Amino acid sequence: MPFMTLSYKKIHYTDYKPDSEPPFRETFIFTHGLGSSQNFYSALLPAFLAENFRCITFDTTGSGRSPYTYVEQDIDSLSRDVIALMDNLQVAKAVVVGHSMGGIVAANVAAEFPDRIVASIWLCPVSPSSGVADVFEKRIQLVEEKGMEPLANMIPNSAVGARATPLAKAFIRELLLGQNPAGYISNCRVIASAKVPDYAKIKCPVLVLAGGEDKSAPSEGCEKMFERIGVEEKKIKVLKGVGHWPCIEALEEVTKAILEFYHEIQ
Repeated sequence: MPFMTLSYKKIHYTDYKPDSEPPFRETFIFTHGLGSSQNFYSALLPAFLAENFRCITFDTTGSGRSPYTYVEQDIDSLSRDVIALMDNLQVAKAVVVGHSMGGIVAANVAAEFPDRIVASIWLCPVSPSSGVADVFEKRIQLVEEKGMEPLANMIPNSAVGARATPLAKAFIRELLLGQNPAGYISNCRVIASAKVPDYAKIKCPVLVLAGGEDKSAPSEGCEKMFERIGVEEKKIKVLKGVGHWPCIEALEEVTKAILEFYHEIQ
């Protein structure tokens, strides 16, 4: 079980490498969302490895197997973690893929560290707003009072689309139950206090995948976000019948969309 120390943080990560000898065709960094872990991306990776892509996944601090540090985070600190991870693994540039909260992080990394990013891919990215902050303040109160189980009972049904299978819902439930409640609350605060990334500063190619039935990050908000991206080489696709957990709900479609986009920009 590999861990990396980034300043005071202990980060659990996995470095997947193709069977071929380096140099690899490209490196992809995957950052997950709230209540999730690096395992959100696990089923995508064989298709990427088959194309000679190195894939690095990790648990955001306070999530999955990365311990909660009792130090509050924000989008900037989580963005610096992505760059520090790349530095420690000697990755000069990468495609950064982010889901939900990780979508905010991926956007911020693209805006603030443009020389390190080949392309930025956002899966159901949350758009920071006062309304989002209110939602997460209520969620924090619920977890403080009753722990993770109420959310694990609710989210697998309420946050997915019509295409979600019982197995997908079970996986989401397990991801939620595996969270440290204090770490989960800390990451709720990250979203509640998140600044809006400077979309106009982004110069790398961007792909946005939105869920057509996503209530947490509605496709309409993703489309408004998309319009503000300051680069012409950008693409948005709305996944029909999909909610907020696209890699679990529509694995093949998400995999195909990301790989096709990468080939288009090369």
